[in-house]
Amino acid sequence: MTLSVGYLFMLDYLFFNQSVADEFIDFMNQHKLKWTQETEKIQNAIVLKTSEDIEDDLWDSLDNIYDELSDKDAKLSDNKATDSDATDTAGVYIQLKDGSQTIAKVNPEVMNRMLDVISMDEFNDFVEAIVTSVESPDDSAICKKK
Repeated sequence: MTLSVGYLFMLDYLFFNQSVADEFIDFMNQHKLKWTQETEKIQNAIVLKTSEDIEDDLWDSLDNIYDELSDKDAKLSDNKATDSDATDTAGVYIQLKDGSQTIAKVNPEVMNRMLDVISMDEFNDFVEAIVTSVESPDDSAICKKK
């Protein structure tokens, strides 16, 4: 699952091949989930969105099928790749409170080291705190009496 930080409380699933995205759409339709499809502007990827307000079991199933399909998507994308000079990249997709998205490019080695010691939820919380602070600055003291 791609990282989506913001205020809309949507789960975003990123695909690079429509045929694989269609398999995920079929799964969502079978489970009667409402979803939308968008095109991510930076990489022209397919973004499928559904509400995060779903039962835990279904959320787990959604993540499991996404993990399987992500591997398939990556293999299809690798087979299409012809750039022998390609380098590893990493990025954090960030959804802003106005609904727009951006990507923060991150050194993949740094990203891997961070995710070796903290969970994805902790990382999401960290990024969300930064995004919130940038979009809604708060110059009050960090340490406050309760």
